[in-house]
Amino acid sequence: MKRGPGSNTLRAKVEQASSGGTRVTLSGAIDESSDLDGVFAKVTGDMVINMKDVERVNSMGVHMWIPVMARLSAKNRVVIEEISYGFVFNANAVANLFGAARVVSCAAPYYCPSCKDHVMVKVTLDEVNASSGGAPAKRCAKCAAPMDFDELEGYFSFFKTSSAA
Repeated sequence: MKRGPGSNTLRAKVEQASSGGTRVTLSGAIDESSDLDGVFAKVTGDMVINMKDVERVNSMGVHMWIPVMARLSAKNRVVIEEISYGFVFNANAVANLFGAARVVSCAAPYYCPSCKDHVMVKVTLDEVNASSGGAPAKRCAKCAAPMDFDELEGYFSFFKTSSAA
């Protein structure tokens, strides 16, 4: 499939963090056309990878992602934050998806019965741990009513396999 301008191919923003490490923000798609080696070629030392805007990942993208994460996390402290909804399913299905990186947060679907609104909410590892591995309580940003977690039990299972390094 040929993609035109403005398509959801992988994009990366690489910045030096004030702490001395590197911050990599990924967006778009991780698939067979993604140049993950190119994205991370000049990134050295500790890093934070934000995946909030990764819209989709396919099996070829996962296949290419695994060795890159294994290599990066074997040599450096790697923190993964805000895994997108679509990437969570891969995280639950592929045990070594993040190598030795530490996953600290993800997007999770919640429903507000008061507003009748479906929203994606950032959930942290600490919140999941405080909820005994289940979905933490969240309140609607619009009306402050309690929201319902809107996914299957086990959605946060990948946090258990994420390295505690």
